Amino acid sequence: MASPYLEIKHVTKSFGDYTALQDVSLDIRRGEFVSLIGHSGCGKSTLLSLIAGLTRITSGSLTLEGTTITKPGADRGMVFQHHSLLPWLSVYENIAEAVDAVFRDRRVLKRAERRTRIERLLRAVRLWEHRDKKPGQISGGQRQRCAVARAFAVQPRVLLMDEPFGAIDALTKSALHDELLSLWAEDSETETVIMVTHDIDEAIYLSDRIVVMTDGPRAGIREVVEVPLSRPRDKRGMLHDPRYAVTKEHLLDLLTSGLAVTGAA
Repeated sequence: MASPYLEIKHVTKSFGDYTALQDVSLDIRRGEFVSLIGHSGCGKSTLLSLIAGLTRITSGSLTLEGTTITKPGADRGMVFQHHSLLPWLSVYENIAEAVDAVFRDRRVLKRAERRTRIERLLRAVRLWEHRDKKPGQISGGQRQRCAVARAFAVQPRVLLMDEPFGAIDALTKSALHDELLSLWAEDSETETVIMVTHDIDEAIYLSDRIVVMTDGPRAGIREVVEVPLSRPRDKRGMLHDPRYAVTKEHLLDLLTSGLAVTGAA
């Protein structure tokens, strides 16, 4: 039997005397979109940080295609709630800087290929006409578009997103959802996406599975919910689909029931 693509096995993470996550186990399949939801302080972002290699697990094991994750790597890209763009660089230069940093370690990227990739991504997120502007000269939604394009530009196998659309208005967020799915579908290198969100509708629309976390401290996984909607999805049509209503009601019940169950998926 083949090993899981991304395997989280009995992972515990403590910060001194405080245990944020305890005995968390989850297998994430190649090519799926997984969302992590739960109340504030339930360890969603901590789990994402462990997968990114930004922090180390206290116990358990965490592997990607059989290789233990101990530090950040080019095989995992991260998009934060704050865009984290370099303010002194233009939109184009922010993406180029990330591409140059990653491909310096992988292989030489030809100048024409580099420009083609950056242009394709900026056009996909509707920023090509703004390529020479600095982050301070564009809107919050445009800055987040640039952050998403930058993440795809370095072709990570796993894209990690920590509430990437949490500070964006509803209309801009809706457009970004579709742009994200389009980029993911077109990118042959980025196989899997894992996203932290507080937005249940966002999780249902984007995800194949939704991981519901228990409250912390010592947070774990309460339930993993399969989203029974085929792809491609239509947001308006989804709202009238009875399967959407059933899934949302179940997720709301899990989040509001007040039960605290920790442990494995």
